[in-house]
Amino acid sequence: MIVLSEWRYDPLYASGWSVDQAFDEATVVGENGDEIGDIENIIFDRDGNAVALIAEVGGFWDIGDTHVSIPWDQVQISEDAARFTVPVTEENADDFAAAGDRSVLREGETGQVSTVDDDLATGPDLFKATDIIGDTAFLNNAERYGYLNDIIVNDGKLAAVVADTRAYGRGYYAYPYTGPTAWRDPARYTLPYGAEDVAVLQVFDYSQMQRKGATDASTQDAGKTSSTEPMPEAETDTQTAQ
Repeated sequence: MIVLSEWRYDPLYASGWSVDQAFDEATVVGENGDEIGDIENIIFDRDGNAVALIAEVGGFWDIGDTHVSIPWDQVQISEDAARFTVPVTEENADDFAAAGDRSVLREGETGQVSTVDDDLATGPDLFKATDIIGDTAFLNNAERYGYLNDIIVNDGKLAAVVADTRAYGRGYYAYPYTGPTAWRDPARYTLPYGAEDVAVLQVFDYSQMQRKGATDASTQDAGKTSSTEPMPEAETDTQTAQ
């Protein structure tokens, strides 16, 4: 376990990117550079390695909305993490759908492009970004701390989870990903730290991230990320896990 007094945000600021912002603002483009859809989800293995991108494509084509799983090593990410280029085009989309939509994606099945259900489930050795984002965050003494509003990916790995603690008068704090034992209970993410441990952290400053898309007024009006929304009203500490 990483000691928080030795944990630094610098690598996250320098080359990490926000999954929350990618969901809200990034564009999926085909190999020819045309916009073809949006990011629906990201699949990780238990060690936090990104293994697949789930994109919703086809809205610009006659085939209708289609969810496609693309191997992570076939995804190219722009420097500002605003464009994700994938090997899917209008011409080959039907080829990927030939075997039918997968309802469950298991380890060993992420190495090829395939169509998937919009309510895709994962096998025991994989998980979706949305399995964590939105979970209630607790400290190691079961004290409610806030909720997880974001994941930071760096060099193809889940490098950090971001806790939104503004409802308790604090702010955003990024914690190292410590593995699946942190979220073995549904809708609950337990940080392996106590109140004295987390007190040493500085607020995570999204504005210092170098890999971020446009943040001008027009972009924010189109879809604010949770990291730009105003502070929610305070909650009581008597609430249990969602």
